[in-house]
Amino acid sequence: MGAQFPSRHRWPVDLRCGPVVLRPLRRSDAAQWQQVRLRNAAWNGPWDATVPPGADRVATRFPQMAKAWERQARMGQALPFVICWDDSWPQRETRPRRLPMQGQMTVSNIVGGSAQFASVGYWVDEAIAGRGVMPTALALGVDYCFQVMGLHRIEVNIRPENAKSLRVVEKLGLRDEGVRERYLHIAGDWRDHRSFAVCAEDVPEGLLSRYLAGNPPRWALGG
Repeated sequence: MGAQFPSRHRWPVDLRCGPVVLRPLRRSDAAQWQQVRLRNAAWNGPWDATVPPGADRVATRFPQMAKAWERQARMGQALPFVICWDDSWPQRETRPRRLPMQGQMTVSNIVGGSAQFASVGYWVDEAIAGRGVMPTALALGVDYCFQVMGLHRIEVNIRPENAKSLRVVEKLGLRDEGVRERYLHIAGDWRDHRSFAVCAEDVPEGLLSRYLAGNPPRWALGG
């Protein structure tokens, strides 16, 4: 059980491990995005980024966000993925473009040169929570960044109160690097975040392989 990656990075790209699929976010996902976000307002709402006073609120609307993500993806500055769950697996694999959106994971702030790092943010539909979807998706994205894009460090920043998201990085064994005070504007104010990171040399066998070998979800065990 694992993932197959292309030999070099070229956007758009689809990634898969079993029933967990990452496909590129498209502007045509607008209706699905709004429906899933509305349905999960109570589940994800407390952790959603907000816009501080005086900032541009237009950029928070889906069409503008999707357009910006597409542009950044073409420039190699971001990887805006949709998270999907393929109910037809393992009998067959549904084409990624036909799978509905059930979450989002964005690799952003990709920096080259002497840094070679990026940060990752994510959310998932409560309907598929508890299946190991988010740890698998995050491990897929991290391995792609390390093995295909040649990045060295990936960082995830999480509110200290967000137990669900903290459990994701705990399952993957990411390194806790402490608190960043007033790091992001969340729920109407600047909030502290705990910073977690992993470097390429930390997971020479791949983060996904380490996760599946040490703490596999039920679907990976055939359950």
